[in-house]
Amino acid sequence: MQHKKITVVEDDQHIRDIIDILLTSESYEVILCANAAEFHDSLSHLLPDLFILDMMLPDGNGIGLCQELRSDIATVSIPIMVMSANVHALKALECGANVFVQKPFDIQTFVQHVKSLL
Repeated sequence: MQHKKITVVEDDQHIRDIIDILLTSESYEVILCANAAEFHDSLSHLLPDLFILDMMLPDGNGIGLCQELRSDIATVSIPIMVMSANVHALKALECGANVFVQKPFDIQTFVQHVKSLL
């Protein structure tokens, strides 16, 4: 069985680790990126089945990355989940994200969003 691949862009090491454990335990293949530069590097290797983007990054933001993904023919149809501790749901959905998740998030709700997007 082919595992679904998920690229996670999150600068907070603890949150990145939690998401990695959570998604790996659900049998997803997880590609972790700590910033926008790592994210851009990851795109040159393999396209995932889902993007999970943090809004606030040290070298960019999830809205900008979301807009890039939505304007690229190779990634336009891949689902995107945007998450933030700040309430930016409207901005996230305006950039083309499928789902906005408020941090801190409920683990079961987070997993349900991932499953519904895939």
